[in-house]
Amino acid sequence: MQIRLDWLADFIEVPPLAALADLLTRAGVEVEAVVDRAAALKGVVVAEVLEVAAHPNADRLRVCEVFDGSERARVVCGAANVAQGQKVAWAKVGAVLPAFAIEKRAIRGVDSAGMLAAKAELGLEDKSDGIWVLPADAVLGAPVVTEKTLPPALTLGITPNRPDLLSHIGVAREVAAATGKRLLAPPWRLTEKGPDCSSLCRVVIEEPAGCRRYAARVVRNLKVGPSPAWLKERLEAIGQRSINNLVDATNYVLFETGQPLHAFDLGRLGVENKLPTIKVRAPKAGEKLVTLDGVERTLDADDLIIADSQRPVALAGIMGGGDSEVSVDTTAVLLESAYFDPARVRRGARRHGLHTEASHRFERGADPGMTLKALDRCAQLLAEIAQGEVAKGVVEVAQKPEPPKEILLRSARVAQILGVKLPTETVVQLLDSLEIRCVARNDNGLRFQAPTFRPDLTREIDLIEEIARRYGYDQVPERLPDASQDYAYVPLPSTRRDDIRQALLAAGVSEVVTWGFGSPAAYEPYCAAGAAPVKIRNPLGEELSALRTSLTPGLLGVLGHNQRHGAESVRLFEIGRTFAPRQGAADEDARDRDLPQETLKVGVVLWGGRHQGRWYERGERLDFSDLAGVLENLVAGAEVGLPLVLQKATVPRMHPQAAAELKVAGKAIGSAGQLHPDVVAAAGLTGPVLSAELDLDVLEAVVAEAIRYRSLPRFPGTRRDVAVVAPRTIPAEELRAYLAANAGGALGPKVVENVRVFDVYRGKPIPATHTSLAFAIYYRLAERTLTDVEVNTAFDQAVLGLQAAFPVEVRR
Repeated sequence: MQIRLDWLADFIEVPPLAALADLLTRAGVEVEAVVDRAAALKGVVVAEVLEVAAHPNADRLRVCEVFDGSERARVVCGAANVAQGQKVAWAKVGAVLPAFAIEKRAIRGVDSAGMLAAKAELGLEDKSDGIWVLPADAVLGAPVVTEKTLPPALTLGITPNRPDLLSHIGVAREVAAATGKRLLAPPWRLTEKGPDCSSLCRVVIEEPAGCRRYAARVVRNLKVGPSPAWLKERLEAIGQRSINNLVDATNYVLFETGQPLHAFDLGRLGVENKLPTIKVRAPKAGEKLVTLDGVERTLDADDLIIADSQRPVALAGIMGGGDSEVSVDTTAVLLESAYFDPARVRRGARRHGLHTEASHRFERGADPGMTLKALDRCAQLLAEIAQGEVAKGVVEVAQKPEPPKEILLRSARVAQILGVKLPTETVVQLLDSLEIRCVARNDNGLRFQAPTFRPDLTREIDLIEEIARRYGYDQVPERLPDASQDYAYVPLPSTRRDDIRQALLAAGVSEVVTWGFGSPAAYEPYCAAGAAPVKIRNPLGEELSALRTSLTPGLLGVLGHNQRHGAESVRLFEIGRTFAPRQGAADEDARDRDLPQETLKVGVVLWGGRHQGRWYERGERLDFSDLAGVLENLVAGAEVGLPLVLQKATVPRMHPQAAAELKVAGKAIGSAGQLHPDVVAAAGLTGPVLSAELDLDVLEAVVAEAIRYRSLPRFPGTRRDVAVVAPRTIPAEELRAYLAANAGGALGPKVVENVRVFDVYRGKPIPATHTSLAFAIYYRLAERTLTDVEVNTAFDQAVLGLQAAFPVEVRR
């Protein structure tokens, strides 16, 4: 935001430039740049062209004799509009212009002592058609630009929570609060003439949720033409192109007050009930609007539009329409000043890929209290610079204003946050200078009401921040924390997500954060059948145009980066959201309006040496068992009290012999396995790569088993072991689960306390396609001691059943 000091001086006595910049910085307003173009253009003076002659070696160049009252010199000039007798801007040797420094040099064989400058070369406008011809009464030798003719300016970095600073009046308020000076009364006065405004137009609000307040004035008998020099110069100094006096007036008031305005050509508005009519409504199906940038836009049902009796004429709070814009033939306008819902404007601007000065302010929250003031100011300007007649009164449609919200401020809380105990009257005075008024006092504290131009003030901590700004951050004393009391460490309650994160970190897996969007081609393989990634309407580029459907592509990208930089072992995880289009939308427009389905997931990728390159690694690589161990730790960390079950399954993009579906309490929570070699090769990686992705929303829904007390067993248990040779294609979990369910024989599964694998062997004399697995079965009965006969009978039956159910051989 550019703030001109002479413009600011209309509202407050302005301190010197350096003091002003320091004052705003101390108040928490970032000063990005101090722009003093008059000081930067020293060495550019007024000179008279005494003689113009043709260049001997160039048809398009002229050799000019110039005189600045004390020095006469020869300057080569290429401008077509240079002529004898003109007063011009002579950039003498040694002058520094925005783009280059002036040196004495020969141009096509003729020495030139500087240059005759155009306004664009001095940084005073974007484009010039020739050199700058000065008024005939300009004083020879005087600087072309002074602080009076080109006042300095500040470039401010305004945070999104401070829309009140997006205007000269808003910055003047901050200066007034910091200096203790009062704002100056407005120097203008509005004069009304002619019929009442309500007899010239009508306003209807059909979407009150999108527009809390709409006010209109009518100005007639206008004369459209160029803006006066003072207005044009102020707008151009802050980077705004002058169009004509009607449009410039609305832009001027925008940057002065922060309230966006729009002028409709009254004669081009459709008539209803015999009056030009404005309607604030939602679009009808299929309606389109050609905006001022010449683009035809298909309107969405969520858009908020301004319409006349027949058609849309503007995107509310964003941009006007071409059918109702003012032109050289305009003689009467309807001026609009309104308060539009910030969220509605923000969605509409993003949807249509537009960002305007108006939407920038409405999105952040305009000041409802400035609606009528800005409207009157613009009407007064049009009467002054376009000889218009302002009709009497205002047509206004508004909802009943909400009662001002009171914010409780406790003195003890102020002292606790700032470390400074301030008297109550000091607090009241500090906030009163910001127009935050104290409305009540009681034993609980003070109650304040925020002004309408400060939508960011809603909580006690917001007021404390304002006190700190006004008191001065540099005034807060430095001191060590008070250690005179015993402070008990009270950890914050952890969430299941925090527990999972800590479990993965404890397992040696590093957390990464990747982009939530990327290339559609990377995410399409991870979409459900027939679905596609959710596209971003205004992406940074094609490679960042889709919301992610899986965490895996991002993790593989990080893995590839590490592999290319020589990593020997990489273990990564990410916790983040994935996005998918909502199912069941009636049509494409409905799908576009629906927000995507978000799912919280955790992704894990492992690759490399098992012992991370240590001397004892001896070529051991991470395999599926390592991934299974990490995932078991993850589920254990979630404290659901239930085991993770890995069930062999066919998973897309996974190796067919090394993939599993993950379940907890019978619910599928994700998949894991070794990535298929084709997938690894396509990603440009070195394999094998292990990957898993779990749905934390599903895991969160799993009710943890209540922890119950169980007494120590009164009766002894016993153990039986069995070793089997099984094909590698049979998961050990299937064998273990069979024994757990059937090892009790006629006594039932209640006597089987536990079944676990205690040995795995591969090698001679076991065939290469098989594995030896040894299971320990623990028997115990709560009511009595089991006899050997009972246990042996049950065990023998279980072994026979195992051989019958699976192609396994029992080792003796």
